[in-house]
Amino acid sequence: MTSSAPGSDDANEAVRRAFGWALHDVFRLFQRSWSRHLRDSGTGISPAQCRVLTSLYARDGLTQTELADEVGMDKAPLGRLLDRVEELGLIVRKPDPMDRRVRRVHLTEAAKALDEPMWEAARGMFDTALENMTPKDMATLLSLLDRLKQNLGDEEDQACFRPGAGAPITPID
Repeated sequence: MTSSAPGSDDANEAVRRAFGWALHDVFRLFQRSWSRHLRDSGTGISPAQCRVLTSLYARDGLTQTELADEVGMDKAPLGRLLDRVEELGLIVRKPDPMDRRVRRVHLTEAAKALDEPMWEAARGMFDTALENMTPKDMATLLSLLDRLKQNLGDEEDQACFRPGAGAPITPID
């Protein structure tokens, strides 16, 4: 956003601040809504646990390292999360047949039974979030979100290759 009109720097700053707070509020409300819908679904799982299960629905038998990359978590916190999910009887960790040092994470039948209730909870949340939006609104929203994602992804890719950049930042759960 650039402009040479008088006072435009102040206007641009106000728009940036409004954008930042709106995005923060939407993210926070989205997380709270997702937690509430999951709780009401009777699945007994948290959003973080749901994220792990969803990744395993797509690719069962991932290594813990692959799963950490998939869900954007460091290995230690993921290990603790997997402990809780395993205690619920939703996953089992087994040694890799080719490399006993590697553990693969597999869904149990109990976890597979949660797939539809989790998606039903997601549909409820999406219905609430997208209420009163037209198909054109949705297309515009998705296009703008894709552009934001691309811009931030490009910046992250560039930051990883800067000298002294250090380790990449781990996304928030």
